[in-house]
Amino acid sequence: MAGILVVNERYFPENELDAAHVGATSFSRFALRCLRNAGLSAGVILYKREEELTEPRVALAHRSGFRCATLLFHFDMDAAAVSRAVAEAAALLCSEHGFSGQAMLYYQTDALLGFHPQELACCVTHHGPFVHDFVGMFSARETARAFGDAAKALHLFKHQELGVNRVRSNGRMFVLQHSQLQREYLVSRGVDERRIRAVRPPIAPSTAPEPLRDDRLGSFVEEAELLVFTAVARLDYFKNVELLISGCVQARKRGVPLRILVAGDSPDDAAAREALRARVPREHGAEFLAVGKLSKTQLYALFNLARPNGIFVCSSRYETLGITPLEAALSGVCTLMPDTDKVEARRFFPVAHRFLPSSDGLADAIEFMHAEPSGVRQLGKELRKSIAAEISEENFARDTLSAWTHFSRVARQASR
Repeated sequence: MAGILVVNERYFPENELDAAHVGATSFSRFALRCLRNAGLSAGVILYKREEELTEPRVALAHRSGFRCATLLFHFDMDAAAVSRAVAEAAALLCSEHGFSGQAMLYYQTDALLGFHPQELACCVTHHGPFVHDFVGMFSARETARAFGDAAKALHLFKHQELGVNRVRSNGRMFVLQHSQLQREYLVSRGVDERRIRAVRPPIAPSTAPEPLRDDRLGSFVEEAELLVFTAVARLDYFKNVELLISGCVQARKRGVPLRILVAGDSPDDAAAREALRARVPREHGAEFLAVGKLSKTQLYALFNLARPNGIFVCSSRYETLGITPLEAALSGVCTLMPDTDKVEARRFFPVAHRFLPSSDGLADAIEFMHAEPSGVRQLGKELRKSIAAEISEENFARDTLSAWTHFSRVARQASR
């Protein structure tokens, strides 16, 4: 079966080298490339909420080198009308790409599963956390903060529940699972394990990174005896960058001569970065720098520059995967992960690269890495070697195409 990716228009930039809005952006690009290389891609449906519309609209466009159909709609529209528009978009793309027969839609979120056309097969990758699962681990107040506010959390909860119910009951809906956390949750909710296939995450570090363009940032990195840093798309509750700050401050108080670097959020929105700066005591302020999120090429330029003296820290309190720390590790940067099963990527990291998720725990890990006679550069080399056999774009493509063949076969049998 041909495949059509369905993704939020905001998360699919015009240029594939633009800074990723969320982890699903990188994943989507790899999935599209995989399907296209296999001759199975029928393009992309980009959906966008337009609250003033009364009926959904579909139009063809080009985006980031792919033929796309844009779907304008909102969640209060008649469900049957939106479902017909999704089917129309899929038919247009199949015609544009010369595919006969029906395609399988590949959703990057369950938000639209409630509108999925009954006559089409589909699969879904759950990138974001389930509200129902999250609220079982954190308080209602923390959940509201994590998802923006209570209203947003409730909206997401409603559509996630609808999506889980549909996947559970529809034998032609499948899950392409990149997170054991998500798998365990779905199975606990009654989704048939036989319709879930795991894929190893797609990471392909740059082999020839470009120079870092920001001279101030470059000097800050190069002149550090030890750089402890993180890079995220959004400085939100999930990323818990406050832990990075407190752990680094603790390590500095112990005499570790480190600099702290944070990259995240839009360059034009400095509010969260300033809030992090306020957490750094004045006497350590000169050793702290916060910049906006980096494009993919500039992120790899940072990894390349920081490899000799840098420690990348993932400080997340909940992460359904964690692409950026894997990118850092596979680029040869010494990387630390919180030792919690609420962060999926942690399972790929050896024990020596995990830390107890507290200020003291992170400070202990930084102090240990700094004291290591072989140096952080050698630790990064060893880490890359331990992870590289498991995680690669080739392994992702192999897993994805195997799952796609399986889903297509089952979907055809179920439709007879």
